[in-house]
Amino acid sequence: MYEHYYDDVPKLEESDLILALEDSMIAAQNAVTAAWSLGIGSCYIGDILENFEIHQKLFDLPKYAIPATLVVFGKPTTQQQERQKPKRFALEDIVSVNTYHHRTMDETKQMFMNHTGKNEEQIENYIQAFAKRKFYSDFRQEMNRSVRKIIESWMK
Repeated sequence: MYEHYYDDVPKLEESDLILALEDSMIAAQNAVTAAWSLGIGSCYIGDILENFEIHQKLFDLPKYAIPATLVVFGKPTTQQQERQKPKRFALEDIVSVNTYHHRTMDETKQMFMNHTGKNEEQIENYIQAFAKRKFYSDFRQEMNRSVRKIIESWMK
């Protein structure tokens, strides 16, 4: 009955992938907010993007289903509820109004020094350690390989 309709549907492209990812993140955030309102804790598991082919088979995903995000839910323990929450950056350091504020490295260092109370040398060491952990890890290499596979699969 509807077979002719599918013949008229264009192939999905890159913009469709980005919109689908945005929709999945919106849905995940709504689930997290709803759970929080019921006293249920959550944690995003970003490395669901790793090993795309394994997850695709494990969950028996159709062609255009991408495991973009994974959220786990549970009842927080008393210790988790009472622990000191991480200090947040000042709003003026993270919110841009009307146009994006392109921070210089000096502004970024100052923002981190204000936030942490560390001196410039300590911040420099922190940035170097963070960069090493974030950009030169096996995790990142696998994540990039897997995301390339996701895009390749989507574009076939």
